[in-house]
Amino acid sequence: MPETLSSDAYRKASNFIKVLARPLERALFEYEFESGSEQAVVDALAEFQNDDGGFGHGIEPDVWMSASTPFATTVALQHISALSLGPEHRLVSGAIAYLIDSYDQERAGWPKVSWEVEDAPHAPWWNYSPKLDGPFDPADWGNPSAEVIGYLHEYQSIVPADFLDEITALALSNLASLPDDMEMHVLMCFLRMHDRLDTDRKRVVADKLSAATQAVVTTDPSAWGSYHASPILFAPEPDSLPADQLRPAIESYLDHLIATQAEDGSWGPFWAWGEQYQHAWEVAKRQWAGHLTLTNLRALRAYGRLESN
Repeated sequence: MPETLSSDAYRKASNFIKVLARPLERALFEYEFESGSEQAVVDALAEFQNDDGGFGHGIEPDVWMSASTPFATTVALQHISALSLGPEHRLVSGAIAYLIDSYDQERAGWPKVSWEVEDAPHAPWWNYSPKLDGPFDPADWGNPSAEVIGYLHEYQSIVPADFLDEITALALSNLASLPDDMEMHVLMCFLRMHDRLDTDRKRVVADKLSAATQAVVTTDPSAWGSYHASPILFAPEPDSLPADQLRPAIESYLDHLIATQAEDGSWGPFWAWGEQYQHAWEVAKRQWAGHLTLTNLRALRAYGRLESN
């Protein structure tokens, strides 16, 4: 029998989220695990939305800028999509309108962030560089453009059809040009796009994404203590595209999660900001712990690794 997270360990994780996580993760946990209020999640997400419809305000704890960015908006849409909110909902309609408006014709896609990132605490890998406004970069284009395109497909009733066809063709061409060992975040964005495509387009990209997942995922347990491409990142649920091929690594990784839960019930980030914004990092580290604890509980439940009460 696979090892399970004990009811006591689950209780500690629950308490950590309820006491120390952000209102967003707290509302998500109560909604997903305790039949809590969907409206509480909507209200928490609304705190991160700007008047232009996009999202910012540190919804991703490594980027504290308040201005909207395509990247932060995709983070919000991950939650919005899970709630199955309709295209008429203000969170959805605003986000999609912002993404259409922020499309960069010159780069044929979306930038991650803008220069305003330098006005707020952020991780060093988010330092602004003029290259973000440079020409089309095939290797990095998919992050966040592929994920953006996925949400435009999900809410295609409010997206111009010609525009959607044009950018989808770009995404399929870009994916075909990439090596299997593509950058892990680019792969994640393409996987999220895949989940929202129609059946025919899913077939076109499935083999490429499966091969890429095999090439990119970190299966060596000795590497799981530092920054890595975890199996549950690519297959958070058993029906995820690469779940079957990753199943041995997933089971080992779930064992790893159960063994490495902190005494306070949390799982913390396996990265740090270094010397930059050290005081802000202490706050971001706790925010990440709330997010990761919720993420890990989701995976443990999805794969039947929570002890029955």
